[in-house]
Amino acid sequence: MKVALDARKLFDGGIGTYIRSLLQALAGSESEHRWTALVDPADLGRVAWRSRVEEISVRAGKYSLAEHWVVPRAARRAAADLLHAPHYTLPLLWSGPAVVTIHDLIHVRCPQFFPAGAALYARAMASLAARRARVVIADSEHTRDDIVELLGVPAHRVRVIPLGVAESFGPRPRSDVDAFRRSRRLPADYLLYVGARRRHKNLELLLRALAVLPAGQRPPLVLSGVPWEPGIELARLAASLGVEGAVHFAGEPTDDEALALLYSGASLYVQPSLAEGFGLPPLEAMACGVPVLSSTGGSLPEAVGDAAELLEPRDPERWAAAIRSLLADSARLTALALRGRERARQLTWERTAAATLEAYVDAMR
Repeated sequence: MKVALDARKLFDGGIGTYIRSLLQALAGSESEHRWTALVDPADLGRVAWRSRVEEISVRAGKYSLAEHWVVPRAARRAAADLLHAPHYTLPLLWSGPAVVTIHDLIHVRCPQFFPAGAALYARAMASLAARRARVVIADSEHTRDDIVELLGVPAHRVRVIPLGVAESFGPRPRSDVDAFRRSRRLPADYLLYVGARRRHKNLELLLRALAVLPAGQRPPLVLSGVPWEPGIELARLAASLGVEGAVHFAGEPTDDEALALLYSGASLYVQPSLAEGFGLPPLEAMACGVPVLSSTGGSLPEAVGDAAELLEPRDPERWAAAIRSLLADSARLTALALRGRERARQLTWERTAAATLEAYVDAMR
């Protein structure tokens, strides 16, 4: 069997991590199958694939009309038996066997957080993809339930395949962490959040929780990515609350090593999301030996299991109290860190790849 995977989102946040990690694990399996990555021309050669992955250039914008004929044409040129769409857009002109992964339906479930029309587009494209694919993959039971409820897909057609944590994530030596902090001008013993700053990620809660804490007991908060522009909503909120001095920016991680160093320097990882389709950053933090305080939003309780402290994502005072209590209790932090590392070890990309390969085989039957 030859599988083509639409890899045009090869470096797009969590979906990019999914594409890269899944393909590498599939190529490292002992199966006789062959793998083709359909990549944007700008990404050709950027990943050191195992030898069993070939790349084909595809010039079509994401969410464009062109993708509906350019991607199928590339898959046919690759002589693919099956096309895997790793997001909810399955090209309309692909008529062969297909598998689609729907990571979440947050656009549909929480339309107030997105531009006008985004929910309608997401519902329409995800519904079309789910109806036409022979197998629908969801990252979590929570997402599967949304697919069944919001798209009307029969439950037996949706397969839950959790994501994995790369082996590259693990605790880093203190000397390396300190050197990394100095290079990024980061404080010691910080709270950490890694990921996008979209409204459903609920970073407002963290800022309000910091404001509850007295200035002398307020830990620094480090956000991955570049500094925010002064005029954006979060920046204005931080200024109005008087906590802007507590917020630091780590810059974009250049690779998994930089990300592991960033995680390893944190005293506590915080994930305040209102909704998530899975939630990789808390698990990556756990793999690096960092205790996690997570919200109960979306699939997060399912992803972190009993290895994190869980709170509802609406009460800044409770989050402030939990942060203060955890940081003052070294025994509790150590226990969380140990449980977290064990939880992260249970989720590997090899397991994800093996279950995905079963989905491919079933789709071809």
